Amino acid sequence: MHTHMRPIRLLLRFALLGMLVIAWASPATAVVRSENLIPNAARQPVFHRSQSAATEIGNLRIPAISLDETVRSGGAMSAIDQGAAHWAGTSAPGGSGNVGLAGHRSTKTQPFEDLDLLRRGDLIDMTDMDGSEIMYRVSDSYIVDPTDLWITYDSPEASLTMFACHPKGSARYRIVVTAEPVADLWIG
Repeated sequence: MHTHMRPIRLLLRFALLGMLVIAWASPATAVVRSENLIPNAARQPVFHRSQSAATEIGNLRIPAISLDETVRSGGAMSAIDQGAAHWAGTSAPGGSGNVGLAGHRSTKTQPFEDLDLLRRGDLIDMTDMDGSEIMYRVSDSYIVDPTDLWITYDSPEASLTMFACHPKGSARYRIVVTAEPVADLWIG
């Protein structure tokens, strides 16, 4: 009787192993509440001409991943191809609401190549063209679908949202890293 059970046990073990491999290889999707987020009235769709400006508007420094990058205006691919890009119509650094930044991970200038290495508590420094600085602290990271544009919507509190394609070399998902301002490190 035990010899008949052996193939069944073996089959169950392979099935369990297969499910574990699939679960480990699949990216986790975000369980993030977006009901408090609304599109900023000034936020422009990606195809709007303001998204292609690519004008230098400041600098982004993230010591944890050795990033020191010029930030340009616009969320169009032509702006993102030049580096970190500020989605036109999202809040300005230091302002109330959500600052939206997009960047590549494995093509063009790759400013967000190591976005997945950021951890809760890592510091992010943004400087505008006038030299005013605001410091942010990473609060969360998660994976969303490319159609989840709510990540660029305004929030009731000041925040920073950086996003890029995920995994590296694929546009299947977006990795999102959010950060909150560190009030005592505002340098104006």
